Amino acid sequence: MTTLNCPACGHTFTPSSSGTSAAPDPSVVQWYRTDNSWIGEASTEEIYSTYLRTTDGTPVSRQRFVADLAYLGVDQVLDDETYMLVRP
Repeated sequence: MTTLNCPACGHTFTPSSSGTSAAPDPSVVQWYRTDNSWIGEASTEEIYSTYLRTTDGTPVSRQRFVADLAYLGVDQVLDDETYMLVRP
């Protein structure tokens, strides 16, 4: 599968295909289970940056990251003009 570079930050990721199951990526699940750096509400950009710094292997795109967290029960909300993730 072809890898892409994020235009915002330059990291490399493998895009998910349309035939992929709805289950979250294992790297996101592992990161979510072990990362205790945020409780409550934090900016999506900040949380995604933390994931990128700490994940081993090829990270998922930001869109996939947010979708996987939604699958795990983390909502993304718009607060003023900033997207925030709300951890239960």
